[in-house]
Amino acid sequence: MKQLKQQGFTLFELLVVIAIIGLLSSMTTYFVNNARIRARDARRLSDMRQIQSALEMYYDDNLYYPQIKQARTGDEVDGCGPDDGEPQGKWCTLFTALSDYIAKPIQDPKGLQTDFRYYYDADSGDSYQSYGLMCRLEHPANFSLADNDGGFYNLGNGENYEVGSQPPYCMNMGMGQNWWSVDCWTCINPPAPDGTPCAGGSGMCVSGVCVFF
Repeated sequence: MKQLKQQGFTLFELLVVIAIIGLLSSMTTYFVNNARIRARDARRLSDMRQIQSALEMYYDDNLYYPQIKQARTGDEVDGCGPDDGEPQGKWCTLFTALSDYIAKPIQDPKGLQTDFRYYYDADSGDSYQSYGLMCRLEHPANFSLADNDGGFYNLGNGENYEVGSQPPYCMNMGMGQNWWSVDCWTCINPPAPDGTPCAGGSGMCVSGVCVFF
């Protein structure tokens, strides 16, 4: 009886199969990573809304926003961000103030690191009647949100998404000032004409001072 000769894969066929498996693996990795990035951005936007809600409830009870300048997250092990010479990191100080409205300090979904921070700022120049809040977005599809938020970082390079009344105020009334590092809402940097609204919208500049009526 004649035996059938067994025939295996040729080297070329094996290489083709390996290439296809590699391609499928790369595509799977890309789509999984892309989904994770989108999920992190969705979490960041949700965090901004949650913090904003807490800030507004705080304002309703106190008639000013938390009196904290340049609070931000970081890589400090306690999760409180840089302390800038104060007893604890300002990010934890912010959430101590907001403890009646939000359970615990919120961190960027990437955890304790410095590439993707959350930022908050309020100042005495307008009696803490305004604030700025910011996060860094990760997926290019979301960069248009940052480009069109009216703040200092809306310069076509996306990423930094700003909310609150300080960022657009400093860009418009402050002639392109950065709300995070410049006290443009105090009516004196740069000098604002009398009658210019203050950042919080509830007062106006008079002789370089924010006056409330």
